[in-house]
This record gives sequence, structure tokens and C-alpha cells, in this order.
Amino acid sequence: MSMDLIFNELSYYPLADNDNEAEVRFSQLIKTFKEANNTYGFKKILFYPDYGEQLITVEKNFYEWINSVSNSTLKNTILTFFKKPFADDLDEDELEAFFKSDYQVIGQKVPAQESPIGLPIAHIRATPTISFNSDNFWQHRKINIRKTNTSETENLNFAVYNICLATDLKTEEIIEWTDKVMTNYIDSEEMLVKYLSYSKYSLHFNEDFLSQLFNWKDADLTVFKRILLLMKDVEIHPFMGGIGQTENLRKKGKEASKRITGEHRLSYELQENIVTFIACKGHYDFH
Repeated sequence: MSMDLIFNELSYYPLADNDNEAEVRFSQLIKTFKEANNTYGFKKILFYPDYGEQLITVEKNFYEWINSVSNSTLKNTILTFFKKPFADDLDEDELEAFFKSDYQVIGQKVPAQESPIGLPIAHIRATPTISFNSDNFWQHRKINIRKTNTSETENLNFAVYNICLATDLKTEEIIEWTDKVMTNYIDSEEMLVKYLSYSKYSLHFNEDFLSQLFNWKDADLTVFKRILLLMKDVEIHPFMGGIGQTENLRKKGKEASKRITGEHRLSYELQENIVTFIACKGHYDFH
């Protein structure tokens, strides 16, 4: 399953004073996106319809500005990011319902008073937005939105996860997003490695383990998320402490396990700085 970041179109504001300032903003955006790609596997940035007419500087819209960019590498990189509009995934009825509501960014010194589009769509799609570093406000890793409707009972306040700087990927808020949402996207070994983000050990998975893990995702998402939580804890508490009633099987060398349920345990071994996950169904009998 491909993961995309939604561009926060309000972060164009305040507009860049000149072409050079606009280039700095786009360069920063690209740097942040590359880190998001490396860390979590985001594939592209989705921009909103009619982005070409959007003012980039106080004098130029996107088309006018991009044609004036002399740095061909930067220019080509920017153009590769402008993929299908992020509303294309919604059918006409969904779009009509979406635009019946009014959305407003909540906070002090919000740089733009326009109604947001990308932020609420990111909430619907359960993915973060990515913003220009054009104002300190857009550095918030959670942006609060108020939705109002003709029916007062349907009014809602909600928060959208937001990335502005490359360093945001390791912050508490974005890690919170991974724990809440990203588990739904994990459907391959590559995505699993990105989610776990081990820094101390290398990772290896037995073939049976991956089969068992993804079977859990189909059969019981709660257990699947529990296993992922335990796998994260292995890096911190491989042999004692932590969660899952960690059991160090002392007579079995470097082998250990954590409790998933009363019937099932997460079994793994740690040798030569390599964690090998062996099983996540039943009580695995080590060699």
C-alpha cells in the first residue's frame, strides 16, 4: 500500500518575498520529504487542484515561478512532486459532502485565514500533511482544525499531524501517528523495517514469522498491533523488563520471548547484534 503526504496549501502563506526565498522553501520541503521517504516510506506529495495558479511569491504564481527557476535539478525535482490532486481519491458525492462543511485552522497568529483543504483531507485519509517552513506556525506537528456544519451536532474539533522539518520525523507527535495509524499500512518486510526503525540492532525475519504476522493482520488487527508494539520493545528490553513479561531463556543462549496473549508468544533471538524474529503464534520451541 502506497503512502502519500498531503501538502498543506495554507503554508504558502505568508507568500515568499522573492524568487530566492521561494527556492529556499521548496529546497527545505524536498529535504523533509526525502527524510519522510527514508524513515516511513512515503512515496510522493499530493497537491491540491489548480496548484498552477497558486501564488508562490507576491508577484508570481507557480507556473510563472517554476519557469524562472534556473537550477535545473531543483526545477525537475519539484515537478516530479506535483502528482495527482489529493482530492481525486474522493468521488463526487464525497467531495460534495466534504465542501458542505466549513473548516478553520485554530490557533494564535495563523498566517492564513482561508479555509483549509489539504489539512481536513489528510485527516480523512489518516496521513500527515507536509508544510513549507514559511512561518513558525507551520512548524506545529499537530494543527488543530474546527469543522462546522449546518447541523450543530456534527461540529467537530480535530488535530492533523504535520511535518515541516526533517527533524520532525523523530518527534513524539509523529511517532504517535505511527503507533495509531501506520500499522494499517504495513504489508511487507520493507514497511515493517521502516516502522520498527531499529538503530541499535540489525533485523532478520524467519519466513514463517512474516507469514504468521500478516495472517494476524487479516485475522485480528488488535493482536497484530500488539505484536508490533512488542517488536519495538525488543530493541529496548530484549531479555528483561519492558512489556510482554519478557522471558530470557537462559538455557537456550540468546533466545527470548514476550507474551502476546495467554496462548501466543513473540519468539526471537539476539546474536551478534542481529535480532531474528522466529515466531508469533503459539509457544515456539527453540532448537
